[in-house]
Amino acid sequence: MKLIASNWFLLALMATLVAGFSGAQVCRVVVEVTWLKWSVVTVTMFVMAWPLEFRHLYRTVTRPLGPILATVLNLLLIPLLAWPLSYLLGDELGPGLIVAAAVPTTLATGAVWTRRAGGDDSLAIMVTIITNLLCFFVTPAWVYYLAGNETDQAKFVGTIFKLLYFVVIPMIVGQLVRFHKPSAGWATANKRWLSLAAQLGVLFMIFLGAVSTGIRVAESGGLNIRVDEIFMMIAVILFIHLSVCFFGMRLAKWFGLPKPEQIAVGFSGSQKTLMVGLSTAINMGVSIIPLVAYHALQLLADTVIADKLRGKEERAASR
Repeated sequence: MKLIASNWFLLALMATLVAGFSGAQVCRVVVEVTWLKWSVVTVTMFVMAWPLEFRHLYRTVTRPLGPILATVLNLLLIPLLAWPLSYLLGDELGPGLIVAAAVPTTLATGAVWTRRAGGDDSLAIMVTIITNLLCFFVTPAWVYYLAGNETDQAKFVGTIFKLLYFVVIPMIVGQLVRFHKPSAGWATANKRWLSLAAQLGVLFMIFLGAVSTGIRVAESGGLNIRVDEIFMMIAVILFIHLSVCFFGMRLAKWFGLPKPEQIAVGFSGSQKTLMVGLSTAINMGVSIIPLVAYHALQLLADTVIADKLRGKEERAASR
């Protein structure tokens, strides 16, 4: 029972994916309601941003190296790594991997897993804010440049404005609301429930993405994914995520950052958000499977890494 409670989101994620894909034709009408999708994105991004404390911007001004390193890893290195590897995954999964690589760092689990590993979670929060504010242009630009043959200019431009309106602006509004101290206090005190609401919003977007993928598969005559491409996708995602995570920690150490900041650079630099990726993939018409796989695999892998790092620090402190 405890195992189910601690992994409920992953289980719900898989169930939602299966339900959306198998019931694609029945649920087609839901996907066609455009305002519903973007309303969910807007509310979810606001709810995610509301509890974040923007005062962490001050530490970027005074000690910017850690956030800069993590941002470069997240928005530059990972897309460049994914680009050649995407050709190993075929026409269906390849563009989806590029979208997964081009999105910003996760809004919730980056700080949580950094804290779990004994790292500086305030640095991870700052990386979250920076990369998500940049995503409205960086994400569609990478997708268009690296998978240009799979997308068109109209979708590229449309995605820029949609991410600006429905991702960046709700985040800014969420931070502006925090200037009202009672609202800020309420959001901070109810962070757990706001996080749950945001996760439900992500699950709804996964459902829409699965329905869209199911419709596209049905119209094209079947799922054009081989079993070996699925295993290759898993291997590629783990390689990208783990390589950047450990490289980020080593790079931060080389620059002389303290251990907590090293951990934060590794975790926040290598993690990717699901919400922005889903909205981008749906809008640009690519598979959501690599996005869901990246999110699930990073949670599983980072849980193991965080617990090992925490155990190592605790053993060192007890000596």
